[in-house]
Amino acid sequence: MKLFIEEKNGVNKTGKLIYLDKIASTRRELQALVGSKEFTVNQNKYFISQVKAMKSSDNTALGMAVGGVLGLLGGPAGVAAGGVIGGLLGKDSDIKEVARIKKFNGSKL
Repeated sequence: MKLFIEEKNGVNKTGKLIYLDKIASTRRELQALVGSKEFTVNQNKYFISQVKAMKSSDNTALGMAVGGVLGLLGGPAGVAAGGVIGGLLGKDSDIKEVARIKKFNGSKL
């Protein structure tokens, strides 16, 4: 999960995303890390309430690829089994990440 804010130029949003180097499961936790309800990035003031979360990667595809490569040791059946197992593990990871994103984006201060 990545935390980000939408860059602004004065009061207008530019559409560019600025990723934060903080890890928090809720906005209240992020506020404790930052030490305030507001913070500055590139000389612009932002508020914790403006921070959003998004997926950091597609773990299902990565799991399938890694499983398939590892399965090469077992021949065609190993590739298939490795891909399936890797895909299932990656999908589980994706589901958990989506739950963490919903928790953060739904959190209040």
